Amino acid sequence: MAKSLKVVLMVILGVGLFAGGYFWGTNVSEKEARVAPDAMKTGEMQGMGGMEGMSGMSPGMVMVSQQNQQLLGIKTAAVERRAMAQTIRTVGSVTYDETRVSRVHSKSDGWVEKLYVNYTGKLVKKGQPLFTLYSPDLVATQQEYLLALKARERLAESSIPEVRAGAVSLVQASKSRLSLWDISDDQIHEMEKTGEFKKALTLYSLYSGFVIKKDINEGMKVMPDKELYTIADLSNVWVNVDIYEYDIPLINVGQSASLNLSYDPGQFFTGKVSYIYPYLDEKTRTLKVRLEFPNPDFKLKPDMYVNAEIKVDAGKHLAVPEDAVLNSGIRKVVFVDKGSGHFESKEVKLGAKMGGYYQVLSGLNEGEKVASSSAFLLDSESRLSEAMGAMAGMPGMSMAGMQDMKGMEGMKKEPPTKSGPQEKKVQDLTLTLSTRPEKAKAGENVLRLKITDKAGNPVKDAQVGFQYTMNMQGMVVSKSDATLAKDGFYEARVNLGMQGEWEVTAIVNRSGQKPIQEKFKVAAQ
Repeated sequence: MAKSLKVVLMVILGVGLFAGGYFWGTNVSEKEARVAPDAMKTGEMQGMGGMEGMSGMSPGMVMVSQQNQQLLGIKTAAVERRAMAQTIRTVGSVTYDETRVSRVHSKSDGWVEKLYVNYTGKLVKKGQPLFTLYSPDLVATQQEYLLALKARERLAESSIPEVRAGAVSLVQASKSRLSLWDISDDQIHEMEKTGEFKKALTLYSLYSGFVIKKDINEGMKVMPDKELYTIADLSNVWVNVDIYEYDIPLINVGQSASLNLSYDPGQFFTGKVSYIYPYLDEKTRTLKVRLEFPNPDFKLKPDMYVNAEIKVDAGKHLAVPEDAVLNSGIRKVVFVDKGSGHFESKEVKLGAKMGGYYQVLSGLNEGEKVASSSAFLLDSESRLSEAMGAMAGMPGMSMAGMQDMKGMEGMKKEPPTKSGPQEKKVQDLTLTLSTRPEKAKAGENVLRLKITDKAGNPVKDAQVGFQYTMNMQGMVVSKSDATLAKDGFYEARVNLGMQGEWEVTAIVNRSGQKPIQEKFKVAAQ
């Protein structure tokens, strides 16, 4: 009976080892893989997590010798206050500043006699003549004004104050009526000087800018409800950009921004975030953000595509490297270095992620050290230690009995068989992913992405980045930006830290095009 129980528990332990800590075969080098079974046989597992003294260790505590810390690539980093800053890069399009778009109407019925601004795109200045208008109402009002002037002159010597005041009021009322019809003061003064009215009066522009719409011609009849010109002041423009959902908390009104043009990358324009739209695009899951830029030389033109950057400066905060955090989706855990090879798992509350660091809200103190790499190995060993500790307390089980277990050497997870170039068609482009060496290995590799258009021509104006991870609990996503090589490939050097199937996401940004994110599978052997 005891022998049967031991066999069953051996099988359970084997499955637990495979699921929780299979780095004894696939996650480290072959030399490391041979160390683990030998350590299990001799009871020297304290280097890989430590069965020795397990009863005296608190739950979640792991012990790794200094030698094996180097072997497994475990590094530590201090929890410290640092400047949290990040640059968000995106693309956008230039549009008109809506607060600087004006529309010109005639305030009275009439006929256009002469057109001074006679084509779309013309730059006009405030006070520049637009057109002359013959209007019976304007002629009648001029005549009323001239009669009021004569009446005021005749009645100026009247002994009755009310008569003199009435004559003055009549002049003011007639003059105000002309001004409300946009007749300039100069034209009114000329009328006073000559004592004659004009058949057609000139209407002047009240705004400066470019004529972006014209709906007026000589001889045409106009009415107050008809829009004659639309004038846009381009000395200040808006740029609408798309921000991914996960970057939304980092954006605030007033942040500095810059942009440049793809065909003139050396010139930068400086502006700011002026408005954050209150809704998302349900298809792209992006948020529209408005940037505002001065444009005194009119180099930024509406409907241009631009490359934009938003500077995010969150000040100084307590922070840890993002590689130190294991995120299960519910809990965020780090491993604190307690000294003498001991690491303790601790749940933390984190804020925004910027520049490769998480802001620490609670759970860690300044000056503490955490495992900043290979934390997922410590997590696997921590779970394994807890499982073995629980099994050691079961009836009929002992540490010596577990040391006698054999047959674990064959539990090596075989890597996936996928290798060679992988091709996918997205929008009008073909993406071909390959690696150097051709069969990826555990360790340093080069990811290569070739982009061709529908005509088969290589695309060389893109910005390409890679994100890569393994489908494992606690495995963080690593990132790397690619550069364009001479042979037309976008290349990035990456570290695939262990054997197995890696999920690689290629991110392609092109000016004026929707961003592309496409997933590939890469087998490391």
